[in-house]
Amino acid sequence: MVRGFALTASKLSRTLRLGAGTSVPGLIVQRLDPGYLRRRAGALEAAVVVSGTNGKTTTTAMIDAILTEQGIPTISNPSGANLFRGVATAIVHDLPPGPIGVFEVDEGALERLVPALRPTVLVLTNVFRDQLDRFGEPETVARLLQAAARRLPEGTTVVANADDPLLWHLVADLGAVGFGVRWAGVTPALRTGGEPEICPRCGGTLRYSRRTMAHLGAAACSGCGWSSSAPMYEVVLRGPMRLGPMPAQIDGMRFVLQASGVSNAYNAAAAIAAADAIGVGPWRSRRALERFQPRFGRGEALEFGDATVWLMLTKNPAGAAAVVAQVAADQGIGAVVVAVSDGWADGRDISWIWDADFECLASRRLPIVASGRRASDVAVRLKYAGANPMAVHPDPVAAISAATECAGAGGDIVVLATYTAMLDVRHALLGSRTARVANQQA
Repeated sequence: MVRGFALTASKLSRTLRLGAGTSVPGLIVQRLDPGYLRRRAGALEAAVVVSGTNGKTTTTAMIDAILTEQGIPTISNPSGANLFRGVATAIVHDLPPGPIGVFEVDEGALERLVPALRPTVLVLTNVFRDQLDRFGEPETVARLLQAAARRLPEGTTVVANADDPLLWHLVADLGAVGFGVRWAGVTPALRTGGEPEICPRCGGTLRYSRRTMAHLGAAACSGCGWSSSAPMYEVVLRGPMRLGPMPAQIDGMRFVLQASGVSNAYNAAAAIAAADAIGVGPWRSRRALERFQPRFGRGEALEFGDATVWLMLTKNPAGAAAVVAQVAADQGIGAVVVAVSDGWADGRDISWIWDADFECLASRRLPIVASGRRASDVAVRLKYAGANPMAVHPDPVAAISAATECAGAGGDIVVLATYTAMLDVRHALLGSRTARVANQQA
C-alpha cells in the first residue's frame, strides 16, 4: 500500500509540474515505512554505491552505462537525488529481473544507507572542501566516509581513490582497491585550490612526485615515512587538456574518453575498477566508456541559437581549478559565464570562490559574464582576479545572450555553474530542469 501511495505521489508531482518526482515517493516511504528500502534492496542481484565529494553523478552514470552495455539490468538514481529519499524513490519503481543497483549517495547520508543497501561494492571518489556551512573542513567528510565504510557487510569491495592521501589512509586497511590518474609526459600546472597537503598520519607537509589536481597525486611524508600506494587501476591521459574527447589509456589499452578532463578521468578509473569488482573486465568497460556522453550539467553540450553552450558543474575550489584549466587551454572557447547561487544544495557559504583559480581564466582575456543569485559577488571576485566582467546578469538567458554577443562567430560558450544555477540554466535552455536526464543512457 505504501508503495502504491508513493508511486501515485510521483505521478501527481510530475502532472502538476511540482517537480520531477525524484524525491517525493522516497520521502513518503521514509516517513511511513522506513524498513521498506532494506527489504526492497534484498531483490537486487548486487548493489554498487558511489559516494565522495566530486564525481558521484558521473561515476554512477558510467558504471550504469558499462553494465547496461553488457546486457545487465540496472536500477539507478540518474538525476542525482542522492539522499535517502532519492535512493528510495529509485528502488520503489518496478524492478527488472535480477537487477544490479547503482546508486549515488550523499556523503552525509552514506552511513545511514549502507545498512539498508548492503553494497557489494562501495566506491569512494575523493574528499575536497565543499558546502562549508554543512560539512566544514574535508576531514569531517573523510571521517563520515570512513565510518560508513566500517559498517559495510563482510565481503564488500571498497574501491577508493589512491591518489587522495586523506581518503586512502582512512580506508586502505579495509583491503581497498585503489584507482588513480596520471598524465603521459608533462603534467599541466594546476593550483591546489586551498586543499590541504598534509600527511594523514602525522600532520607533516607532503611532497609530491606526481600531481593531477588539487591535492591528488603520488605523495610522501619525509617526517613519518607515510606514502601513497600505487593504484591498481590507473587511467593515463595522453592528450592536451581541453573540452571535448580526450585520448586515454588503461592497462595498455588505448581509448577515447568522451567526457573530458582530469576529473572525468578519475570518474572513469573508478567506474572501471567498480565494474571489474562485479565481473566486467576493463577492456569491456573501456568500450562502453568510449560511447559514454557527459550528462546533466557535467560537461553537457547544449544549443542556444547557433552557439554551443558547455555546461560545467563547478561547486568548490578543486573542481573549479580543473575546469578552469580546461577552459583556459581550449582555443575554441569564445566567452564564459560564471553562475553562482546559494541554494541549500549549493551551500549558503560561497566564500570558496575566493580560492577558485579565476586568475587562470583572467589570463586568457576571454569575455566573462557574472550570473546566478550571487552574480554581484561573482563580479567582485572576477575583478580581483583581473577580469572585469563584460556584464552582470542574474538571469541565465540574459547572461548567456550577453556571452554569445561577446564571443563572436564560431566561439563556444562555457557556463561554470553551481548546482542550482546549473539547474536554472538547464530550465532556461531546455524548458525543464530534468529534461534529457532519464533518456541519456549511453
